[in-house]
Amino acid sequence: MNESGFRYDPKRCALVVIDMQNDFCSPDGALAGCGFDVSAATAMTPRLANLIDHARDAGVPVVWVRTEHDETTDSPQWLGRVGNGPGTARTGLTCRPGTPGAEFYGVRPAVGEPLVVKHRFSAFVGTDLDRVLRSRGIESLLFTGVATEICVESSLRSGLFHEYWVSLVEDCAASYDPAAHAASVAVVAQNFGTVVTADELISRWPARPVTRSA
Repeated sequence: MNESGFRYDPKRCALVVIDMQNDFCSPDGALAGCGFDVSAATAMTPRLANLIDHARDAGVPVVWVRTEHDETTDSPQWLGRVGNGPGTARTGLTCRPGTPGAEFYGVRPAVGEPLVVKHRFSAFVGTDLDRVLRSRGIESLLFTGVATEICVESSLRSGLFHEYWVSLVEDCAASYDPAAHAASVAVVAQNFGTVVTADELISRWPARPVTRSA
C-alpha cells in the first residue's frame, strides 16, 4: 500500500474533530461576540457532518476533542500569553464548563465515540488522547475542526511528534481569517503531513456491507 493509502485506510486511521463548540463556531458564541468572523466555521460544519457520517459508515473511528477552561487550568502564563505578564490577562474567556458556549456546535459524538477534554491548544497536552488512540490500534490521524492555524495545527503537530501519520482535511477545518487558514494548509503540506479534502476521503471509504441476520 502506498503512503497515502496507508494514511487513509479505515483500519488504521481516525477522524479527529477539534473544538466544534458554540463559543468557537456559533454566531451567538463568545468569539463572534468579540468580533471574530465565524462564517467559515458555520459554512464548513455541514461538510464536516457529512464526512463524519461517511467515516462512521466506513468503520473509521471518530475521536472528539473539546476545550474547557476554568480557574483550575487558567494559569497566569496561559491568560497572559499574548501580553507582557499577568497584568495583561485576556478577557472574553471561552468554553466554561456547564455553559452553552462549551456545548457542541452542528456535530456531536455518537454513543461510544471517545471524547477527550483539553485545556490548551494541543489535544495531546495534559490529556489521555495518545492512550485512547493507541488502545484502538490507530496509526494515522485526520484532523478537522477549528481553528485551523491554532488548535487544529497544534494538535496535528503534536500528533506527528507522538509518531502518528498526520493529515489535515482542508475543507473540514476553518479559521477566522482566510489568510491564516491558507498559511496553515501550506505549512502542513510542506512540513508535517498531507492535505486532503472530504470528497477525496469519501471516495476512498466504501461503506461497510450490512450483515443481515438469517
